[in-house]
Amino acid sequence: MFIKTEQNKTIPHWEYEMIPAQLLRVKVSNKGKHIAPIFCTSDEDASLADNMIKVFEESCETRERKALLVNKIGLLESEYGDYKLVRGLFTLLERRCKFVKNREFIKNEIGSHGPIVEPCILRQKLFEKSSAYDFALTTLKRHEIIQSVASDLGIDRQDVANEMWSDLDENLVLEYFDRITPTALLAWYNLALMQTLMFSCTALQFVLRGGSSWKGVLRHVKRVGLMYNIRKEFEQISSKDDRYYDENIVCSLDGPLSIFKMTDLYGTAIAKVLPYVISAESWSLEAWIIRNYLSVGRKIYEFHISKENAPPLIGLPDHIDSQENNSPDYFDSAVEEKFALKFEQFRSGWTLIREPDPIIVKSDKAFIPDFMFERYGRRIYLEIVGFWTDEYIKRKIEKITRICPENKDGKIDIFIALDNNYYITSKYKNLEKDLLSRLRSSVQDGHLILYKNGQVPLKPILSYLKSIDQEMIRKFATAAGRDLVADIDRLTTDNNQQNDTKYDSGIVSINTLAEKYNIPSDSVLLALQSREAGLNVHNKSYVIVGTYLIPRSKILEIQESLNFISSFTDAVLLFRKYKVPESCHVDLISKLGYDIIWRGIDSTNASLEKRKE
Repeated sequence: MFIKTEQNKTIPHWEYEMIPAQLLRVKVSNKGKHIAPIFCTSDEDASLADNMIKVFEESCETRERKALLVNKIGLLESEYGDYKLVRGLFTLLERRCKFVKNREFIKNEIGSHGPIVEPCILRQKLFEKSSAYDFALTTLKRHEIIQSVASDLGIDRQDVANEMWSDLDENLVLEYFDRITPTALLAWYNLALMQTLMFSCTALQFVLRGGSSWKGVLRHVKRVGLMYNIRKEFEQISSKDDRYYDENIVCSLDGPLSIFKMTDLYGTAIAKVLPYVISAESWSLEAWIIRNYLSVGRKIYEFHISKENAPPLIGLPDHIDSQENNSPDYFDSAVEEKFALKFEQFRSGWTLIREPDPIIVKSDKAFIPDFMFERYGRRIYLEIVGFWTDEYIKRKIEKITRICPENKDGKIDIFIALDNNYYITSKYKNLEKDLLSRLRSSVQDGHLILYKNGQVPLKPILSYLKSIDQEMIRKFATAAGRDLVADIDRLTTDNNQQNDTKYDSGIVSINTLAEKYNIPSDSVLLALQSREAGLNVHNKSYVIVGTYLIPRSKILEIQESLNFISSFTDAVLLFRKYKVPESCHVDLISKLGYDIIWRGIDSTNASLEKRKE
């Protein structure tokens, strides 16, 4: 069971955070093998939550100082006798508050409003005055120094005394409180307990049944850069009439205590995944928790929970969940977003697909790369790795080598991009180099990319895609070459084709031919160039100009007329008369042996000059 937040009141991601570890309330089973948080489910807990919310609301209405608010919560703590619970709820409610300095105008001695004087300036003036006069060792001396500073600043003496410490935390006033219902607060607290407990886990595994929401959860796992491993399981379901199998997705995560460095950052990332897990249609969770004791040292406990036996938990708002799953511009991380935007700017002709269908590995394990590049029926994958350890990369290598080969080298066509700053297992560089060497041997040459500062370099990927482009262009040119050339010869010599609007005046568009044969325009051009190489000038029925084929007879007519033209503008008028497309005017001038002499940016001043042989 979980509670959705209000449709118009979005709880931002930063609110899905742990409570302090010292406030974690847990219980251990009699046999000492299992551990579980002490969740809030009773009417007494609901009454406490309601009273605390009312205290915050009253403090906000009266703009009380934070110190007074803390004192009132302290009275509730004494009344209920469970300081961990009260302080845990206070931590969550405090995150919904906005505390500010008391910004009222300070009145001077004649009653008019003077300028606001910052507390730090007041303290500086007071300490300077005290140092110049004498230290304020008596009450009388203190009043004298305060009065002197007040006179210098033109404000009231009492205001100096009141404002000098107004920027301290306990003197801030509660300006805004984002109200929450007692039910939602307890559900949020229950989730926070689970998140805090996960900070001490060595491993976490959750199962999403039915396969309907697992992709959204995995998207967030990848977004925060966690080390994960997923597989599919099929559960046999029996009914009165027949049996069928339901598909389960099992995701295993390495816990923060399984690594040596950046445990706080990694633990926070795991905590942020839980709201997505508990918002799924059907889920269960299992974790292995480490607890330290002075008497017996470290002990490992198991923690189990599922949707069926879970207390009320706060989940994702409906509109947030829908937005993240359906938005075409939504990315899992800033690294992915930067990469996708830069890749699209190059206009390579390849389609970039984010989160393609899973690649199924033997033993029903699944591998979901971050991106797929697709063209000509070819698929090249990209996996971007954030956090990584020795064991995680070993599992990644095992998966890659077990995927069915998709190319002639017997290796899957995939790029692996590793964050060079997120290796978090060993401090020994030799181990890291050996691991990278093994990973490099599992993929094609040049397909392992190390990146820093959140920027995946594009050069190796674009170079590889371009090599495939060249290979496919040659392949298509060879396959369609004979039929293509025969078709072009017919089009450029058939007088009946003169009235066809596609080939007006015998001029043929290379792009139109590419669409007709469903091949790249570069393949058409390559096929034509291959044919031209075996012919002399007089046997060529057409001339390639830009992206067009112009009949050689028309070229000769234009060349004869161009001998009497010296202006670029007149040449353009001549080309229009012969219905030569504007996009190839400059190329045609060059083909006919002329250079354009520019005299400024105005084309009417440009002239033609015959090139010397």
